[in-house]
Amino acid sequence: MDHGIEPPRERERNGKPGEGTLLLKAYHSGGNIVVEISDDGRGLDRNKIIEKAISKEWIQPGQNMSDTEIINLIFQPGFSTADKVTDISGRGVGLDVVRKAVETLRVALMFPQSLARGALFSVRLPLTMAITDGMLVKVGHQRYILPTVNIDMSFAPMEKYCPRSSGGARSWFFNGKVLPIFRLHRLFNIKDAVEDPTRGLLIIIGEGNQRCALLVDELVGQQQVVAKPLGDGIGKVQGIAGGAILGDGRVGLILDPQGIALLARQTSDSGIPREVVC
Repeated sequence: MDHGIEPPRERERNGKPGEGTLLLKAYHSGGNIVVEISDDGRGLDRNKIIEKAISKEWIQPGQNMSDTEIINLIFQPGFSTADKVTDISGRGVGLDVVRKAVETLRVALMFPQSLARGALFSVRLPLTMAITDGMLVKVGHQRYILPTVNIDMSFAPMEKYCPRSSGGARSWFFNGKVLPIFRLHRLFNIKDAVEDPTRGLLIIIGEGNQRCALLVDELVGQQQVVAKPLGDGIGKVQGIAGGAILGDGRVGLILDPQGIALLARQTSDSGIPREVVC
C-alpha cells in the first residue's frame, strides 16, 4: 500500500482511523469465482484521472465521458496519479499488467469501483474447475450440493416457531427477523419430497445481507467436490451454479443461493413468493 492510503493525520481529519485497511475477499456467486480487493483510502479521484489523461493526450478537454469510461482510464499503460515515483508505485504499469493477466483467463472480467471512502476492485472468473466444500442435501429423489460458505445454520423447525399467515404461507423467525421459506421441490418440480417444514430440515443460506430458509428432506453429509460448468448444451440455468460427479458416479447439481432467491421471488408480483413459501 502506497499512495492510495492517506497519511494518518489526513485520515483522521476525514473521520477515518489513522491506520488504513486493505480487505481481500473470495467467494462463489452465480457460477463464478469472485475476488474482491477493497481499501478505505482516498478512492479514485475523477478529476485527477481526467487531468492526467488530458496531459497524456488520451482524451480532449471538455470531452463528454461517463464515470465508467473515466475510471477505466486507470488501466492504460503508463497511467498513474501518483505525485512521485517510489520503489513500489508511480510507474503506471501495475493495473495494466494485472488487466492483461486477468484477460488471459478468457471471459474473466475486472470491475473497478470508486467508493465514498475508498475503492473496490472485483475480479469475476468462470467456475471451470474448482474444489468446493459443499453440503449434500436430499430433496425427494434428487440430491443437490450447497456451498458451505453460504450456509449459516441448519435445524429441524418446531411448529410454534413456523407460524402460518392468513394466506396459509409460513415464515421462520431468525434473530428477530422474518425469513421466507423456499421449497426446493416446488422450485425444481420434484415429486415425493417433504412438504411439511416440521418433518424436514431448514437451511439458512445467504449472500451479502440477503437471507432465506431452504426446505430440504435431509442432510446427506459434507464433502469436497470438483465443480464444473454445465456446458454449452445445457447453458446457464437460474439457481444452478454448476455440477459435480458424486462418489457413486451420479451428477449432483451445485445450487446458487443468490440465484435461488431471485428465482423464488420472481414467482410473485408482490415480491413475496407465495408459491414457494411454506
